[in-house]
Amino acid sequence: MAESRIIKRNVRFWGKSGLQLTGMMLIFMVVYGFLFNMGSSRVFGDFWKTAYFYGGIISVLFAMIGPVSYVGSYLPLTLSFGSGRREAVFGAQIFCVVYVVSAYIILVFAGIMSSGKFNGKLNALIAVLFIFMTAVGQLISVAQMHFGIKGMIIGIVIVVLCMVGGFVTGIGFIDQIMAWINRIQTNVVWTLLAIAAIVSIALYAVSVMALFREMRHYEVKA
Repeated sequence: MAESRIIKRNVRFWGKSGLQLTGMMLIFMVVYGFLFNMGSSRVFGDFWKTAYFYGGIISVLFAMIGPVSYVGSYLPLTLSFGSGRREAVFGAQIFCVVYVVSAYIILVFAGIMSSGKFNGKLNALIAVLFIFMTAVGQLISVAQMHFGIKGMIIGIVIVVLCMVGGFVTGIGFIDQIMAWINRIQTNVVWTLLAIAAIVSIALYAVSVMALFREMRHYEVKA
């Protein structure tokens, strides 16, 4: 019974944390959607396009930032509250899955509202990026726990660089990137996406194993 209560508490805690991150992403998405259309005569008409554009950038970045900020900070906390190490790692994955799935659903909906159609290739690319960035975020959180302040500094630097790079790429080159993708033959695009998905899933599996390995030897500081 005690173990069952710990597991349920773990699921509620991490699931709620994942939804909180999704809520933050949604707030940014809505605010940016209106903010960058303030001078337009079609504020509501252009809202979905702008919200989808910035929401895509922010949500993918949050997929990495979430594990760095939440997992790296809250895993030791859950251990101090009596959660087992295996359950803590499992809970961290609940957090990642809840955020990625909920954010992805919102993003796909915004994409349909923006263009009036379901863009399979773009949505598949976004899904791959979600998995890849989640894996990177978990690896950074492992580095934070393992190396302490040095790992934290490295993590912050990587996060900042990814944020800057994501916004610069999204704002400055998204049209060129999409035009390049659309010029490639469909079967080639899907093959590349499949390869990217396999690599991202493998990296995610490695990040989970690394996190579990780190948690086996992690000591909670008083």
